[in-house]
Amino acid sequence: MYVMTNLPDTGIYKKGSMDLYKTLGAALAAENGESGIVLSYFGITKHKGQVKELLIEAYKEYADKALKMICDQVKKKNALNDCRIYHLEGKFEPGEPIVLIIISSMSRAEALMAMPEVVERYKKEPTIWKKEIYDDGTSKWIRE
Repeated sequence: MYVMTNLPDTGIYKKGSMDLYKTLGAALAAENGESGIVLSYFGITKHKGQVKELLIEAYKEYADKALKMICDQVKKKNALNDCRIYHLEGKFEPGEPIVLIIISSMSRAEALMAMPEVVERYKKEPTIWKKEIYDDGTSKWIRE
């Protein structure tokens, strides 16, 4: 199996410390024909009603372990070449990217089957919290 080299480890990163678009470009550049498909998923801050900002906080030590475990398990289960999850934390305005998932595989069927599982698990398992900050100054912690 081929693992994309020279990429950051799966984990939580402070907003501004990683450019998710450049990271995807680096992943594509790292491919050397060992994979038949590279899938990417960008989670973008939603325009949701009166939400003007989204604050994301994580218990980094545990969240990093959970994200790595998700990748390791899904990679093994689906015979993927690689699986990476990069989740940012900080304050985000609508339209800003907050998460990038990259999956590489020899088979598109394996990769396409793996992506929904990775997305659903990263939303539930790691210690990541979201706080919606509304136009009127109020806020609410949410768990999605």
